[in-house]
Amino acid sequence: MFGNEREQYYFDIKKSKNQKHYLRITNRRQEGNTYSRSQIVLFEEDLPFFVEAITMLLGRHATGNLGISC
Repeated sequence: MFGNEREQYYFDIKKSKNQKHYLRITNRRQEGNTYSRSQIVLFEEDLPFFVEAITMLLGRHATGNLGISC
């Protein structure tokens, strides 16, 4: 878990009913007196693709080559 007083992120490894593992990333955000929560679920077989995509994105960010026009 990481974050601040207003927004937190949680990373959990879970096991499904069919005994396969998955990664659940949860974002919890406080806005005034209310909370919102969103999640993304990545199944074990998709994790290598996710890691590759994040690695490529962070590499592009580090070199200033995101290709985003303002």
